[in-house]
Amino acid sequence: MQFGIIELMLLEKFTFPKFKKIILTVGLFVLFSGLALFIFLSYYNRYWADDWCYNADYLLKGFIETLRGYFYDTTYTPSRYSVTIFAGLLNVFDILGVQWMTPLTILFWIMGLVFLFRNISYLTGLQVNSALIALLSALIVYFSIYLTPHLYQSFYWRTGLLTYTTPLVLTTWLFVLITRQALVEKLSNWETVLAGALALLAGGCSEAGTTVLISALGVYVLLAGIGVYRKQSWALKTLPIAVVSLVFAIVALCLLVFAPSTLIRKARYGEPTSFAELPRLMFNYTYAFFVLSVKDYHHILIALISALIGFVYPVTGARSYKFNKYILLDVVVVVVTVLLVAASLTPSIYIESGLPAPRTMIIPHFIAVVGFALGGWVTGSAFREIWKAQWLQISAAVLLLISFAFPVYTFVKLSDLVSIYSQRTQLWDAREAMIQQALLADEVRVTVTAIDGLPVGGIRDFDPKEKAGYWITQCAAEYYGIKLDVVLP
Repeated sequence: MQFGIIELMLLEKFTFPKFKKIILTVGLFVLFSGLALFIFLSYYNRYWADDWCYNADYLLKGFIETLRGYFYDTTYTPSRYSVTIFAGLLNVFDILGVQWMTPLTILFWIMGLVFLFRNISYLTGLQVNSALIALLSALIVYFSIYLTPHLYQSFYWRTGLLTYTTPLVLTTWLFVLITRQALVEKLSNWETVLAGALALLAGGCSEAGTTVLISALGVYVLLAGIGVYRKQSWALKTLPIAVVSLVFAIVALCLLVFAPSTLIRKARYGEPTSFAELPRLMFNYTYAFFVLSVKDYHHILIALISALIGFVYPVTGARSYKFNKYILLDVVVVVVTVLLVAASLTPSIYIESGLPAPRTMIIPHFIAVVGFALGGWVTGSAFREIWKAQWLQISAAVLLLISFAFPVYTFVKLSDLVSIYSQRTQLWDAREAMIQQALLADEVRVTVTAIDGLPVGGIRDFDPKEKAGYWITQCAAEYYGIKLDVVLP
């Protein structure tokens, strides 16, 4: 007599826990394989666009004077002081620095989410498997990277990564530090100081990242304030450090907005959106973002995979939640997700009356992925409360295992990028060798070929004098110490 996998497991229930462990292992292997591909692509990282101006300033002015460019330099964006700081640290290691930045970002991003979810599980009295936390964290990071509209500029270009992706990582670690206070017996003044410094750094990367940071901290302070009113321990312990973080995040926004170099550049954008018109545009663009997200099958599949995870791996612990509480938690996830996405879009809506540049969209996409993933997981956990039949659990487990074919499909598609990135790097390295040879020969100028940015979605490279990007050529010429005559490919 032959049995299918479900019938066999029903007959031998003791094998189901083993099957669940296998599913977790497969899921972790699949997602970390995809992340490994993103890391591999970082081998091809090189300098582009604004990177040359930072490099030239570090070389000719030194680190401190480059930081002082906050007050007067309008060639690029030194008003984003955290980018100047982190780019300077990476610049010490030359090309290795830009090759390491992507793996380090992935590592610290996943670790931050793991620690944050672990802290939240302790705070709520729920026991969540460590491997499950790692799976959810890897799922969020992988699809946040995969779904970013301009992968190259947001993740493989130094200035782009530090401006738009780094604040997401720093914000995650800031909330790790805040939630940790609820788990210790004695509050640490040093950790409060560290939180303030971290908020100042996270807020100094970009305006979009800072509005998200302030909004997230504002929501947390509001919830903690309610908790303090109810005399809840977690709120009493975490509210002070959250308030300090919020204050420094606001200071960071002021440093960005009122930087002398920002005020000089402001004239380029014309009149900003009026405050009367701003709410309407925020609603329209936020609504459009989520309509497109729902229509995009990727987000729906993320929610479905997460729902299956919640159904197959229910949380356990001292507290148990009824179905209606799970639904309430889902509503909170939706509201906070919408609020933070709107916050991420606000700077561009206000300044340019439009959506942010594609490289900036990694910020709202990360928020959306977190929202869809957590919302799906909570929904799956809710349905587990009302549907407890063993055959349903086994069926969901089999579907979850099958669903991991989706991320496999996505990183198989991504493998096409290897040849594209490799070709660009070969062109860059050949040009670098030509410039170095000219320098060794004591030549005063050298003719080089610009590298087309279209294959990677567009990114500025050297431009001839009559083109808009000539300022990049000038920065590179100052860095190398030789005049560059640029020809287009």
